[in-house]
Amino acid sequence: MQVIASHRTIAPSRAALASKPVRSLRRASGSVARRSADRVILSTRAMAEEGAADDDFESRLGALRGKRSKRSAEDVAAKTAVKDAEPVKKATPSGQRRKGVADFTTVGSVEEPAGANWGSETVVYEGPPARGEIIANVAMSWTVVWLPLTISAIGRGLWVNYRITDKRVSVLSTSPLRTERIDVPLKEITDVIAIGRGVGRWGDMVITLKNGEKVELRSMPDFKDIEKHIKSNMGTADPELAKL
Repeated sequence: MQVIASHRTIAPSRAALASKPVRSLRRASGSVARRSADRVILSTRAMAEEGAADDDFESRLGALRGKRSKRSAEDVAAKTAVKDAEPVKKATPSGQRRKGVADFTTVGSVEEPAGANWGSETVVYEGPPARGEIIANVAMSWTVVWLPLTISAIGRGLWVNYRITDKRVSVLSTSPLRTERIDVPLKEITDVIAIGRGVGRWGDMVITLKNGEKVELRSMPDFKDIEKHIKSNMGTADPELAKL
């Protein structure tokens, strides 16, 4: 009698097959949940740390602002103390100010202004600019660059006259463009500078008034003697009135 052993393959039941995906899904869901929880915890920690850093920054900023405010208040107090300690400048008399060139200028005429009373005067020099300037400039007029200087020299020789006395310096101009006279009292002059030209035969002079304005005297003959005369009779600078 022959015994035939049969191997019987037992197929898994449908319930078993159905339970495997469920368990896999459960494991996957649990893993995702744990990861999400870890991320939430990390985010919460990061937010807490960031909030603490912000609070620390705000506290430091507030302290810095307080220091700056305190420093600003101290600076203001120091400036106020220095300002209060400065000596009070004396006020100048009402209506008193520095006279300028415009105050000594008469436009439209070279005649002596009405009402002017200079008293007795000693004339040191009276006449036009040095004629040597015209000759020297005409000799150089063949160059285009020198031509404007030649025209200016001829104009001064025709229309400008100087009058230097022991009381004033006068510049008279009869130019067709502008007729005027300037009479500057010697006491209103604080400085005079003379520079020789034409091999020292004449020179240019600049006189400075008390208010800082200047008057030019071009091509003045005997400029060295006139410079000495003005320096010996001119006034002195007044620091208080110079600021008006």
